[in-house]
Amino acid sequence: NGKREKIMSGAVHYFRVVPEYWYDRLLKLKELGCNCVETYVCWNLHEKREGEFDFGGWLDFGKFLDIANALGLYAIVRPGPYICSEWDFGGLPWWLLKYPEIELRCSQTLYLQKITPYLEKVCEILRTRQIGCGGNVSFVQIENEYGSFGNDKAYLKWLKNFYISHGIECGLLTSDGETEFLLHNGTLPDVLASVNYRRDSVRCLQSLQKYHGGQPGAVLELWNGKAQHWGEIIERRDICEVAESVKTALENPRSSRSCAVCIPVRRAR
Repeated sequence: NGKREKIMSGAVHYFRVVPEYWYDRLLKLKELGCNCVETYVCWNLHEKREGEFDFGGWLDFGKFLDIANALGLYAIVRPGPYICSEWDFGGLPWWLLKYPEIELRCSQTLYLQKITPYLEKVCEILRTRQIGCGGNVSFVQIENEYGSFGNDKAYLKWLKNFYISHGIECGLLTSDGETEFLLHNGTLPDVLASVNYRRDSVRCLQSLQKYHGGQPGAVLELWNGKAQHWGEIIERRDICEVAESVKTALENPRSSRSCAVCIPVRRAR
């Protein structure tokens, strides 16, 4: 609505929480001081068998977004198709591997054909829930940490154009590590870039500004832990280190200017 607003988001993945707890978890997120929720969309649960889609029950992420909207939370949605998220096969469905000639996460025609029906379903759910349509979806992510996997810019541009052509008018963003190599591989010049990291917000935001200096800076993942596997000893982080990373991302004068993201959209009345 014509004013700058800092988006402070926390991750709540609908597919990791039973629907009966969605309201409770989102309310707790808001009470923590966040004004936005971020969630992935897990393709391999929504299309367990090719051509058979399930967006009901505990997979009804449209309902999840509606609950967040009723609580006054913006939303950042990350449909992938690859999501990582410490999730089996990064959210890609097993049946892709039935095609021996397929090449994943690139602009190969076969792969693009296979991701199209899923992304069409996602766009159907998101279109009316965008911030300009009375909803709360402020950003949709293109792929996920793609700079750590490849550098097929034609693939990233295809995804960008797909979303635009299917009615996604809110902000688009990419998300990568803070090094120049990763940012070069995984970003597009006309799409908001964000960084993911574990510590040292000032350094990471400076790296982002160096490579994408014409954009407002954004942190999409500030990790307070690390992936754990069943049976392993839990590796705990020093709470002071975590607190310092959050503090410098939010309060450091240079970082706070970087983190302020202004998006040219209006909430529908």
